[in-house]
Amino acid sequence: MLQMPRQEIFSSIVGEMAEGVIFLDDEDVILYCNPAAERIRKVRADKIVGRLIYTIHPVQAHPRIRELLASLKSGIVASSNRVVKIKQRYFENTHSAVRNADGEYLGTLLVSRDITEKKRLSEENLQFKKPPRDDDRLVASSGKMRELLALVDSVAELDSTVLVTGENGTGKERVVERLHRHSLRSEKPLVRVNCAALPGNLIESELFGHQRGSFAGATQDRAGRFVQADGGTLFLDEIAELPLASQSRLLRAIQEKTVQPVGGRREVLVDVRIVVASNRDLGAEVLAGNFRQDLFSRLNVIHFEVPPLRDRPDDIIPLAELFVEQFCRQMKKPLKVLAPEVRVLLQSHPLPGNVRQLKHAVERAVALGRGVLLLANDLPADLLGQEQLGVAGLYFAYQPGDSLKQIMGRHERETLQQALRVHQGRKNETATALGISRKSLWEKMHRHALDASSVTEP
Repeated sequence: MLQMPRQEIFSSIVGEMAEGVIFLDDEDVILYCNPAAERIRKVRADKIVGRLIYTIHPVQAHPRIRELLASLKSGIVASSNRVVKIKQRYFENTHSAVRNADGEYLGTLLVSRDITEKKRLSEENLQFKKPPRDDDRLVASSGKMRELLALVDSVAELDSTVLVTGENGTGKERVVERLHRHSLRSEKPLVRVNCAALPGNLIESELFGHQRGSFAGATQDRAGRFVQADGGTLFLDEIAELPLASQSRLLRAIQEKTVQPVGGRREVLVDVRIVVASNRDLGAEVLAGNFRQDLFSRLNVIHFEVPPLRDRPDDIIPLAELFVEQFCRQMKKPLKVLAPEVRVLLQSHPLPGNVRQLKHAVERAVALGRGVLLLANDLPADLLGQEQLGVAGLYFAYQPGDSLKQIMGRHERETLQQALRVHQGRKNETATALGISRKSLWEKMHRHALDASSVTEP
């Protein structure tokens, strides 16, 4: 067995550490700098060894460093931790006093750890713990959505793999967020990966991580998304876009609960719940040879199908009103309401882009609308085809036996009712917003049998 001097062993160990290590003597002169410290500090060891520590710090930091080293030498503090930002990365610098058996000060050990990923995950986790924003709320006025959310909540505390399918824009990501929020892993991160957006040559590095030097551009070790999500939920969106070769490694990672970084020799244990989503039929993709049958079986343990908006029309107006409220607040505009013809139009339109299309349409209407009411011509052109305009017009269209006065009266009554609701029954505000006098408003309310107190209720 080969025997190595103890000093050489220690030197080899420190030389292989991922943390940057610098040692100063009792005169604050740098005696040692390992390769990791060279990378972190962007300096060469032979350029700084033998020089004072102050030479690698800006002048304005010198008083603070002198004070810290004096505290370490005197024994006031044994060590000190400080997080610093260097070129978009965060490092935790630890200064520790090194003493011999008699307590004599020998020097200072400076260790730098890259905590960029840890900090990002911490901030992401804190953000996730905040109460949901209005635009994060899942509207479930329809029976189909209430059934879906009840199913989501019933399995949230399990660790079973979940497959979420549905057309683009239906809200699959919102369902995944609710699943995580109600799970036992809610204190840990929800890490999202869009498989369709990953370059083919970097997919495995993104998922499983890599070690420094494993490929061109891999200048440092990097934790993959599996490791980042450890203890929490890993959400793989657009899973059907994953190449077959990567599907094989993903299956193994799920089954074995381990990942092997690209270029690494050792496997890393991970504890994650896998949730995947797709807007394509994975069963059909299996038959077409584009998706592995064994991976599909492993992912399809619990299946949620998010219905398109056209199949849950009861959700359309509540969603639209939620978006109106959201965008009015963002754009610092008075709260607006949907005109009756707009309600009819939205509910009659197939909305192929689902919730996403509806949200964009409402954003445009709020941005361009001039009055309290959002009108049909405030909506995007793709919602205003002749067929939809014809359907919207039915609400005020002529019917045999109707006079023009009756048709316009229906429109006026609905408009007054909506305006009073927006202004919470306050007649002065309502009259001003509509451009009429308070007396005229009162007369119209009397004619249409409207009570201000009744229209303020939700």
